[in-house]
Amino acid sequence: MKNLFVWDFHGVLEKDNEFAVKEVVNNVLPIFGIDRKATVKECLDLYGKKWADYYRYFAPDKDEDTIHNMVEKAVEYSVGKKVASKYIKPMDHAHAVLKQIEDAGHMNIIMSNSNPGALDYFLDSVDMSSIFRYKYAADRHRKNSHEKNSKELWLNRFLEKKSDFQKIVVIDDSPAGIEMGRKLGAVTYHFNRYDSHPKSGADYKISDLREILKEI
Repeated sequence: MKNLFVWDFHGVLEKDNEFAVKEVVNNVLPIFGIDRKATVKECLDLYGKKWADYYRYFAPDKDEDTIHNMVEKAVEYSVGKKVASKYIKPMDHAHAVLKQIEDAGHMNIIMSNSNPGALDYFLDSVDMSSIFRYKYAADRHRKNSHEKNSKELWLNRFLEKKSDFQKIVVIDDSPAGIEMGRKLGAVTYHFNRYDSHPKSGADYKISDLREILKEI
């Protein structure tokens, strides 16, 4: 029987997006009268958060309607200027690991907080568009986004239709993603390329994607 590998995208299969985030944030802040600049370190510290959380951090005095408008501007600028494609690269060993999993007869799927169009754009930017037959974009950056656990609900529905997996392996860089995997009884890998993992109950904490290959 084959195994199912459930991947997060940002911070796991790609690297250097923090530089794209910095450019976007620093383009949006002055539009709303905020005279400060985000640093790469701040963007790394906030990594994995929604756009709204970034702007709550950089503009704590702004109300939620303004935060929503800032998010809209961020998405408009990011997609319109194709900012990510200037910066992001495949994570070290990502292509090789994905290929070895597929060649061994297992399945890779991907889930992201991005909207469907953005996820396709991100995957194309790192030459991964053809790798994932199944993908889910939760669109968590919208003001009225799907329910908080929409990724978990989607994955449960997916598994109801495809129940022939011997093992589920979840690879994520956020405690929330790890918790989702634990609820599903998955083997969980908390990935952080800098080896500075936030607290989580992951089975394994790794900084090299090749460590996942022991699951095949």
